[in-house]
Amino acid sequence: MMSKKMVKIICIIMAGLMILSACAVLLQVFAADEAAVISGTVIPDTGDSDMDYIIPAGIAVAAVLAVVLCLVLPKIKKKDTEE
Repeated sequence: MMSKKMVKIICIIMAGLMILSACAVLLQVFAADEAAVISGTVIPDTGDSDMDYIIPAGIAVAAVLAVVLCLVLPKIKKKDTEE
């Protein structure tokens, strides 16, 4: 069985990888089409939803929450056991 410190380190690394993957998706979402920028044409609204922005943002928030939980939750449990 791994020690608690090793599990925390692994959780933090995995949360960091989640953040990196969310950033990679965001880069693809926000990438601009070079021909559209040069010509100055407006892309018509085809009824596309905002899910392209909401899902990566949700993943990033989940990753940040995972890191915070990994760092804060053990400290809270430690305070409860000391009292």
